[in-house]
Amino acid sequence: MRLPLLAVVAAGLSLTQCQFSGLGLGEDGGQDTTAAQSTGTGTSASEATTTAPSTGDTDPTTGGGNDCGNAQLDDGEACDNGALNNGKNGSICKSDCQLNVCGDSYPASNEGCDDGNVADGDGCGADCKLEGCGDGVLKPPEECDDMNVLDGDGCSSLCKLPFCGDNTKDPGEQCDAGPDNLDTNVCTMACKNAVCGDGLVLAGVETCDDGNANEDACTAECTLPSCGDGKVQPGEECDDKKNGNPDDGCTDSCKKPVCGDGLLQPSLMETCDDAGENGNNKPCTAGCKKAICGDGFLLDGEACDDGNKVDTDDCLNTCKVAVCGDNVVHAGKETCDIGDVDPGDGCSATCQKECGNGIVDLGEQCDDKNATNNDTCDNTCTRVAYYVFVTSKMYPADFGGVLDADTACNTLATDAKLYGAGQFKAWLSTKVDGENPGAWQPKASKPYILTNFVKVANNWADLVDGDITTAITRTEANVAVPLANPNNCNHAEAAAARVWTDTNISGAEVGADCSAWSEILPAQNGNIGLLNQKGMLWTDACTVTCDKTARFYCFEQPPT
Repeated sequence: MRLPLLAVVAAGLSLTQCQFSGLGLGEDGGQDTTAAQSTGTGTSASEATTTAPSTGDTDPTTGGGNDCGNAQLDDGEACDNGALNNGKNGSICKSDCQLNVCGDSYPASNEGCDDGNVADGDGCGADCKLEGCGDGVLKPPEECDDMNVLDGDGCSSLCKLPFCGDNTKDPGEQCDAGPDNLDTNVCTMACKNAVCGDGLVLAGVETCDDGNANEDACTAECTLPSCGDGKVQPGEECDDKKNGNPDDGCTDSCKKPVCGDGLLQPSLMETCDDAGENGNNKPCTAGCKKAICGDGFLLDGEACDDGNKVDTDDCLNTCKVAVCGDNVVHAGKETCDIGDVDPGDGCSATCQKECGNGIVDLGEQCDDKNATNNDTCDNTCTRVAYYVFVTSKMYPADFGGVLDADTACNTLATDAKLYGAGQFKAWLSTKVDGENPGAWQPKASKPYILTNFVKVANNWADLVDGDITTAITRTEANVAVPLANPNNCNHAEAAAARVWTDTNISGAEVGADCSAWSEILPAQNGNIGLLNQKGMLWTDACTVTCDKTARFYCFEQPPT
């Protein structure tokens, strides 16, 4: 296990404080062998136990093993200065990667001398300092003597010449940490401050150092290139320093934004992005759009999707298949759809309009069971006119009154299968209040037509304005009444043209009603109109005696 370098420094600082005694080292500046360490500080030379001189080679059984000298602090080592672990040059780390101690016969950089004992008075003091260092007289084993014992001035306090690794920052050195000079530390083995670009990787600070400032496999900041460093490296499409915005043209994975990357990019017109879950049958389509009805993709839960918002084709705009009863008219197949399949409401169970079935269903104004448009009910079952006819029968004056005349009109209309049968009233008045056409309600707003579909008047107002468009000469069965001498009420040949009315042109009572149409006495009179007339004579032509016979005008009434 590698020990922290601070432990090594601490070990070095715990050595015996040494002073120069004036005795010098050899001319080579240090010993070539290492004596055994003393068993204590202050014992005599005769008491020191020594061993045979070292050859300088590492003994794996006594030192740091095969790793000693690799400039790394390994298990069992107290220090390791690499090539300086040579027993020479005054290194404080011996060739076995153990720190020297005073009295081991190995003069290190923190010792002025080491004569193999810790005795004073023999030129090398008990603290391994030369006795006389600093007196200005160069005496072996001194390498220098500048008359002081100061470090950093070119001659150390131990009268040694400075060198890199002596733990003193000397001239020409940027730093010197002694045993902590390592090419992975802040002070390198060349006593230089570690800097990016020196080719050495500073532990804990740099992740690489290739000795240049190029942006290659190692950046100019001595870091390994990575996504987020703001520089586009090989394998990256972009690099915006991972700013957290996936829609600025570069994602935090240093890739250009694309649909399917799981990131929402509105600038690409994305409304969703579920990455691997995108699909044209899923809530987020393969084109990164939120699935909606009408996008042409069949989403789970949709019965259909035809890619449009048309609600009248085979697929509704709710993405449901069009069916009868969905309250939408399916063009080309349905003529109606009111949201149910119940018959009799104007729309059949197959969503076809029930107009033409002869029944006035809900929403219909009429239904004459045909597709003819020029009668009173068109092919949309909308009322366009009302029938008027003159009866084919002649009636004596005692026919019973207005209600009996109404019944006669409806009986004839029914027998003739005329549409509107049951809704007809006789154009007839009496002296009884309210028994006159003017009291009818409602008043027709649509035209009156004959049974041959020829118009008589545009509406009620046109009917009573003093003139009608066409004379009322057609019976309930669409038979023309033969006419003769139309301007003479009493002429025998005009008998077929007589119509009981007692009604003037405005629809009001005239006053001659054969005792409310209950008498046939020749002494009484009844008012008549002439069916071959278009002016006021069609309803108010003259009076005849009540022993005569005449027809009725029958008008279909709008439903109330």
